[in-house]
Amino acid sequence: MAGGIVAGYLGPPGAVRGALGGLLDGLVVAAVFSVVAVVGGTAFLGPVGTLIGLGIAVLLFALALYFGVLGAVGGAIGGALKAWMVSRRNVTG
Repeated sequence: MAGGIVAGYLGPPGAVRGALGGLLDGLVVAAVFSVVAVVGGTAFLGPVGTLIGLGIAVLLFALALYFGVLGAVGGAIGGALKAWMVSRRNVTG
């Protein structure tokens, strides 16, 4: 979720655009952890580690929707925060 907030804040302002950025962030995190699980399992445990790593990768891809939703929520928060900050800068008073 923290990565989604950062992705939403660094992207263009707005909750919807931030949510999209956060969704992509969550999916990328799931993919990276899957690759790390397979490579790490292979490096440390050999062929058995490959099977364990593939099992973890399948589980992570099943949880990718969960990561994506959390990233989207965080991205919406970050995008809304950036939109609010931009609107506060444009207020003259």
